[in-house]
Amino acid sequence: METLAHCAKLDATLAAAFGTRLLGGNAMNTDRAFVSATLMADENRSAIETHLSDVLRQSLTPMEPGQAKTYMEHTAVRMAEEAGAGVTMFQMVEIKQADTAYLIRVAVLTNGSAIGLDFMDMENGQFFIPETCPVIPLEVPTIN
Repeated sequence: METLAHCAKLDATLAAAFGTRLLGGNAMNTDRAFVSATLMADENRSAIETHLSDVLRQSLTPMEPGQAKTYMEHTAVRMAEEAGAGVTMFQMVEIKQADTAYLIRVAVLTNGSAIGLDFMDMENGQFFIPETCPVIPLEVPTIN
């Protein structure tokens, strides 16, 4: 069973709720296909699943979609700056935990890390923010 999959198709409501934006001044590749391939690479899949599954076991605070987006994007920028990095882009991933699927906003940083941000329960559309946001080191995938 594949527990982490890139969510390539979002309906208009989800796309508007999550949105995307690029922040300038970054040296990391900002191509969405490259970022997606990096997040989904075998060497990163296990780390992302573990960190995001751990967060799902924490207490999550319900929040409206627009508020969650604004709050978590500001949180990601602050966390990135504290780490001496910047946010390259926000990428959507889907994770399945038991019988429930979640759509999760991940901030990809210029230092080669990702931060798991807010969640949406795909069954009921409720957004949540976690108590802590995991910072996940990423490996650049090798091309055969």
